[in-house]
Amino acid sequence: MRATVGGLADNAVRDLTAQWVAAWDRLAPTWQTAVDLLVAWAVAQGRWPTPVELARMGPVQQVLADTDDALNELGDATTSTVATAAAQAIVATAGAEPDVIASQLPAAYQDDTRERVTERILPSALDAIKTRVIQAITAQTRPLSADASAAIRRELVRGVELGNNPTEIARRAVAAVNGAFEGGLQRAVVVARTEVLDAYRTAARYADNANADLLDGWVWLATVEGRGAVNTCPSCWSMHGTVHDLDEAGPLDHQQGRCARAPHVKPWRALGIDLDEPDDSIPDRQASFDALTDEQQTAVLGAARLALLRAGRIGWADLAVSRDNPAWRTSIVPRPLRDLNRIADQRR
Repeated sequence: MRATVGGLADNAVRDLTAQWVAAWDRLAPTWQTAVDLLVAWAVAQGRWPTPVELARMGPVQQVLADTDDALNELGDATTSTVATAAAQAIVATAGAEPDVIASQLPAAYQDDTRERVTERILPSALDAIKTRVIQAITAQTRPLSADASAAIRRELVRGVELGNNPTEIARRAVAAVNGAFEGGLQRAVVVARTEVLDAYRTAARYADNANADLLDGWVWLATVEGRGAVNTCPSCWSMHGTVHDLDEAGPLDHQQGRCARAPHVKPWRALGIDLDEPDDSIPDRQASFDALTDEQQTAVLGAARLALLRAGRIGWADLAVSRDNPAWRTSIVPRPLRDLNRIADQRR
């Protein structure tokens, strides 16, 4: 499931990147012509034009208008691309969650459990989830074009330092505009990765709640094994393996975070299955961290955090903190080092 949902997010990012790059490629020649004119004016006057003077430059205003049109199209495309990927993630989750739940039971019980779990995941509820998710995505993507357009205008007004080489001045000016344009893409990428993963989590939460008689909670899963472990942030390492109530949303990790929620089946005997069950196969956080080299551990936590943890002055739970974000949602992020030092000092 993690591979499928992650793949949907990655495909959306690739699609968006291709669209933004193609749009800039179409605009770049016109921007070069307009900037050449602007730079020639600036060199002749010995200064960068004022906003009023910029407004009187027809080619500059025309390329700004063309860029606004392109950004509006890209904003709509971002909404559509991310919404499609999120809807696919919801469908994929509804299809896979019964397998995830059934896989935690003895083989003889899996087929019946899978069928029962599937029956409880109602298409009407999934449709309602899709509607809410698309509304959230629309709210996140609506400002993309306006923000990128405003950033481009700020770069034009700010200008670049004049020199003796008009070609170099123009190159830097075009690069500044391109950077502001690509700022919209960077935000679109964050939205895509975050919202597709959150769509999966929302659908999983619904499926888990619909099968509360089989489950006693969900487990936060971060990537703590393999090559990806070094790229897992301190807060996700901190949360890995923690158990949460079924109705609790999550994992509420940071933007672009890829942590997953694993539904946790009740003990077999609590379900009337008179068999001894094996231990969970979820990787142990401490054992996984201990398996990393000193260099890798430092890459994950940073030298100062690692020293505090090794000295026992802080624990794993101290590494994560909840932060409110009115423009998005509450998320679990790494606790700042200064706060960790304060916690460590208080425990002396």
